[in-house]
Amino acid sequence: MKKIPVYIIALLAGIVAACENEYNTYSDIPRVYLSGDPAQQATADSTYFSFRLLDFSIQEYDLNLVVHLAGEASAAERAFTLEIVDSLTNVPATAYSVGALVFPANAHVAVVPVTVKRAVEGLDLSRENARVTFRVTANEHFGEGVAEDRTYTLAWCDYLTLPPTWSVINFYIGPFSQARFKFIIDHTGYTDFEGFRNNYSMIMWLQGRLVKLLDDYNADPANSGRPEGWPYKNDNGEPLQFGQGLTS
Repeated sequence: MKKIPVYIIALLAGIVAACENEYNTYSDIPRVYLSGDPAQQATADSTYFSFRLLDFSIQEYDLNLVVHLAGEASAAERAFTLEIVDSLTNVPATAYSVGALVFPANAHVAVVPVTVKRAVEGLDLSRENARVTFRVTANEHFGEGVAEDRTYTLAWCDYLTLPPTWSVINFYIGPFSQARFKFIIDHTGYTDFEGFRNNYSMIMWLQGRLVKLLDDYNADPANSGRPEGWPYKNDNGEPLQFGQGLTS
């Protein structure tokens, strides 16, 4: 069997090591990468929030940017750095404020609150979204994590958006509309429907409860001046309904 020259072995080892470091497999440089807060229904690349879920008196809200450490924790605090991706951001710096960019001692996760504002200069959040995208940058303490997790977007608006768990109730309550969701929030407080999954009796209870509440609303002349309409109007201007098999 032929022997491979020593210099070729050394060259191959160097190439492998370089590739490993590039993909952060065996690098001893601590690196950071970004995600959102699962409690805020974050997805892999963004968190989306609607102020419409809150009382109008609330004009600011904290969206959490979660920063993860790939590497050894330290007994001392260490600062990390982020930058704004201008091409993926449509708000001025006055629309949000960012908490401390510091990794706690002995920690592999840091949570950075980003306070976003309900009123944003140049945008009508009742019709359009605000968004700010962050990107990790290297500093004296940390390198950049894997490319697909170096950026993360926080987005917000002031209108109701489809909740991820609406599909659980869609057939029994009706398809998503802002008016239908608003009625549910205002009259029951539900914004998430995971607790109804695979629970037919609870879904039917919710259906009956909403039908009764809507009937009560429409039977009360005191509601005649409300912006929701009397009878209560759906997004298309038709009277709102709750029930099985609705298409609008």
